[in-house]
Amino acid sequence: MPSQQNLFEVSGPAYLTSVNWSCPHDQRVVVASLVKATYIIEKDRVLAPAWWQHFHFDCKEVLRDVYDKSVYCCIYELKACFSQHPSAPRFIVTFRGTMLDRIRGLRDGFLDLLVTISGINKDPRLKIALEAVRRLISDYQETKKIWLAGHSLGASFATLTGKYIAKTDDIHLNTFLFNPPFPSISLDWFPNVNDKLKKGLRISKTIFKGGVSVLMQNQHKKSHEEFLKLAPWIPYLFVNPQDPISTSYIRYFEGRKNAEGTILGSIEQVASQTSLRGICGDVLGKGSEMPHLLPSARLAVNLKKCDLHEIHGIHQWWQKDVSLKFYDYHYQPNKC
Repeated sequence: MPSQQNLFEVSGPAYLTSVNWSCPHDQRVVVASLVKATYIIEKDRVLAPAWWQHFHFDCKEVLRDVYDKSVYCCIYELKACFSQHPSAPRFIVTFRGTMLDRIRGLRDGFLDLLVTISGINKDPRLKIALEAVRRLISDYQETKKIWLAGHSLGASFATLTGKYIAKTDDIHLNTFLFNPPFPSISLDWFPNVNDKLKKGLRISKTIFKGGVSVLMQNQHKKSHEEFLKLAPWIPYLFVNPQDPISTSYIRYFEGRKNAEGTILGSIEQVASQTSLRGICGDVLGKGSEMPHLLPSARLAVNLKKCDLHEIHGIHQWWQKDVSLKFYDYHYQPNKC
């Protein structure tokens, strides 16, 4: 018997019968549904089509993992008669997150581990996805109608795809990142720690990381140049503050914003451009791309109280009663 969560008419946003592509709510609902379809298509080919057909999309292509042969990415195409709206996409490239079953769990779990050490930039999944997106760009050209999206582990792959395209091709694809992992231990995980102590530890970490980065002059120059190059690319980040996997993005951008115009702000800006793992990787000659280091973003925080099983789920982002608060962060070099 199929899971109720995989039935579009039961768990999906069937209430959205006409999409207004100028409306951010409608955009988010449709994109989240297509990400969900990318999960389902790997498990149930019969149930999956309802998740894209409801919004007049076709599944143009699926990308498979070279090791376990599972579908990890889908390319959806909006039917031509519905894509004439100036704000509508033509293609949406979606990446699923981790699937915890005996068939795909081992490979996805390994990739989750790589995310924590910022090592997925060398994984074949990214190479295959980049090639597919570049083919779309070459064939279609109208890049504003090519969107990227991903959930959890998939958000890391979508982030790196968007970052590489922005850096190497100077193309800024519209990108939706749901519950993107932030591979850092947050002090907010420890409610019993005194707030004053937390603040002191955060400042100490910022000063230490910024100082090490400045001492590593080549690393500092490289990080600064990359941040300037990526600054015009503004992905959407959808984060639940109760979700320990992605909540650190709130502190990451908040800390930079609050310190603007101060000496600490200059240090914070340097520290936010790199990570200690990245510095160590460069020292060892094993440089890696840090997907969680973003100069600019539009951060959407879910204010609705969620159950434990919902805080990291993709389904929260198409709920009718979701309550979001938006924060815009545009990178500007600190002149202090």
